[in-house]
Amino acid sequence: MADTDQQEDKMSKKNLENGKRVYVYMNDQQHVQLKVRLDYLKISMSEFVRACANGLLEGHPTMEQFMDHYRETSDKFSKKQAKTAKKDREQSDKTMEDLGIDFDEIQNIFDIIEEDHPEI
Repeated sequence: MADTDQQEDKMSKKNLENGKRVYVYMNDQQHVQLKVRLDYLKISMSEFVRACANGLLEGHPTMEQFMDHYRETSDKFSKKQAKTAKKDREQSDKTMEDLGIDFDEIQNIFDIIEEDHPEI
């Protein structure tokens, strides 16, 4: 394991006391190629997975486009499902734009609710 991975693991354990581990299965060739690419980018595997998860959870447009592309080209999803999901997301984005609400404002609303009602 590279020094950056060991440092990342130590930091992860400290920052994520009740965190969950995520396991990904891939063939050896994919693993080596991913590891080389991430080493080139100076990003640990853990950081990469967290960045992707955060991008998806935060509704980052680039991540949304990537997921749309993946669903459209993957054999695991029907074309109809992918098209419906994309249409629903576009409608949701339009509604939020019409109402003048962005993701940060929604996040702030949830933060306020969480502060007022921590039991939820």
